[in-house]
Amino acid sequence: MKNEHADDDTTAESGASGPPWKLLALLVVVAGLTAFIFQNGNDAPVEFLWLDGSWPVWTVIGISTIIGVILDRLATWQWRRSRRVR
Repeated sequence: MKNEHADDDTTAESGASGPPWKLLALLVVVAGLTAFIFQNGNDAPVEFLWLDGSWPVWTVIGISTIIGVILDRLATWQWRRSRRVR
């Protein structure tokens, strides 16, 4: 009798087997971020608009990174939108 599922077998050539690279990359990023947070616990003076005080360095860098990502996404969205209109 013929094997009906022979075409459904995944092989190593298809890339379906092996280590989950995205998961490994995520774990490396999380480990690096955790080390970064624990190493940068010192406070830094912050004076921005009405926000005056002393915040941990990792908080200042994290907020700056988030704002940078948001600005990048907005600029990319606007650029793509203007190219579509033409």
